[in-house]
Amino acid sequence: MPIRHLPIRHPYSASSPSTGELAHPSADPTPAGRPSAYPVDVVVSLGREGTARLVRALRTHQVLPALFHPWGSGAAYRSLLREPDSLSLLDVPDGAATDDLAQRVQVLSALSSVVVLTPGHIDSVGLLRAGAANVLPRDMPPLELAGRLTAERRWLGASAPPRDRQVRAALPQQVLLPRQLSQGILLDVLLTSPRPLCCHDLCLLLGTARAPMSRRALQARMLRLSERLTPYGLSVISTVQWGRTTYTGISG
Repeated sequence: MPIRHLPIRHPYSASSPSTGELAHPSADPTPAGRPSAYPVDVVVSLGREGTARLVRALRTHQVLPALFHPWGSGAAYRSLLREPDSLSLLDVPDGAATDDLAQRVQVLSALSSVVVLTPGHIDSVGLLRAGAANVLPRDMPPLELAGRLTAERRWLGASAPPRDRQVRAALPQQVLLPRQLSQGILLDVLLTSPRPLCCHDLCLLLGTARAPMSRRALQARMLRLSERLTPYGLSVISTVQWGRTTYTGISG
C-alpha cells in the first residue's frame, strides 16, 4: 500500500496528561499562529534548576518564553510540530546527563531546528554533526546570548527551507483521533518526521531527561495506536531488522 501523508490535528488540550509532565503550564499560541512571539519558540530542559536560572537571567531580553518544558514533554513537542519553521532551545545545565546528548539532538531536530546551550566542557562538533543548528556556551553574558539567539532566528528565517508539513491525503473524517496527549504526539511524530525513526529514537524522545522510555512501553503504545487506526484501513509502517524496529509513517 502507498504511504499516505496525513494531516495533523490537535483535539487534545494543553492540560492533557503526558509522559513528560510540564515544568510550567504551556502558553497559548499567538494570533500569528507561531508557538510564541519570541525568537525561540520552545525551551527544552535537561535540568530544571539550571534552566530556571537561565530563563530568569534572560527575562529582560525577551528572547525566551517565560515557561519551559522538561525533556519528554508532549506539550513541547506539540508546539514544535504545529509550525514548519519552529526553533527550539535545548538547555544542558551543569550536572545534566550528557552521555546520549548527540542522539537527543538528532531526534529533537526531527521536530524543529535546534540550538543547544552547553557547559564549556562539551565538544560542539558532535552536536553539530547530529543536527544542531548551533551550539552556544551557557556562560556567555546574557546580552550577547540574547543577541546570538535573535540572530539565529533571523538566519533561519532567511536561509533555512521550511520543513515539509504539507497535507497530501485527507484523513477520513470518521477517524477518532487519540484524546490522550501522549498518543496524539506519537501519531503526529509518525506523520511529520522527515526521516524514519527507529525504536531507540522514539524511546529517547518520549522518555525523560534521566532515562528513555522502555521498549515494552513503546510497543504497548504502538499497539494501542494501531488498534485505533485499523478499523479505518490505516496502519503504522514499520520494519524489523537486527532486533531494531524502524517506523516510517502511516499507510492506508
